Amino acid sequence: MEFMDKCRYHPDRDACVLCQKMEVAYCQECLDACRACTDPCLYCKFRQSCVIWELCRKEARKRCKENNEEEKGEGKKGEEG
Repeated sequence: MEFMDKCRYHPDRDACVLCQKMEVAYCQECLDACRACTDPCLYCKFRQSCVIWELCRKEARKRCKENNEEEKGEGKKGEEG
């Protein structure tokens, strides 16, 4: 794996952290805003040693829970029709 040294969302910025699962890099701003956990709802074999997960765990879980609630709401709308 070759380390990408530019941020996924800000290509003009240097990356400070790498998502090992997705092989995507993020800058400090993305890490601070917890935008760096690419897929918090799915299994990740790197999670126990992941700097991103350790710093953004609460926000990532919150985002995952919100996504699950939205999906349940959309399912109910489709069933009513």
